[in-house]
Amino acid sequence: MKFDIEIHKEFDENITIDYGIIKGDSTILFIKAGQDGSMYGYNDKYLKIANIINKKFGSTVICSSNPFDGNNPLDNAMEVIKNYCKKNNMKRYRVYYMGHSNGGLIGAWFGYKYPEIKRMLLVNAPLMLNYHKTKAGINNFEGEKITMVYGSLDQSIQYTELLKLILKKNFSYEIIENQDHHFSKESYDFKKLPEQYLFNIEE
Repeated sequence: MKFDIEIHKEFDENITIDYGIIKGDSTILFIKAGQDGSMYGYNDKYLKIANIINKKFGSTVICSSNPFDGNNPLDNAMEVIKNYCKKNNMKRYRVYYMGHSNGGLIGAWFGYKYPEIKRMLLVNAPLMLNYHKTKAGINNFEGEKITMVYGSLDQSIQYTELLKLILKKNFSYEIIENQDHHFSKESYDFKKLPEQYLFNIEE
């Protein structure tokens, strides 16, 4: 099982970001891995998600590695998406963003800057790191929906009370019982998250 397209895009002279693409329509699920994560994910979990979403909803899915420490604006990724859409004659497209851990922080901090991002799912994004930036990013997001999801065993769970103070209509958060940072417990399938929180929601 492989991606339809693989792109290795230079971020600077020392860093290359890998992108894997499953071809589909103009609704694009963009997945940002956690820090140092690959575009495939552990046991190919992101590639598996890509194939599930593509088969069920017809969407394009683009998975990205994350060789960063957190300070990564999404210009590089948005350029990859823009070029893909241009080559495939998609004049109008919408992006659904999914980020895990540090990938979730990147979405929270920078996602609001890109109006093409309509929905965001941020999974176990650390709340103990520059929470003011997370809160500001969420408050500035003008898309349709932004959801934060935490496993009850994740180290950020003790800080989720802070999320009750965010009163935006397009924001919500969920806690999934008995799941850790990597959703390694068999009681819940990590691969269901984008379908549940990005695709199967009311318009």
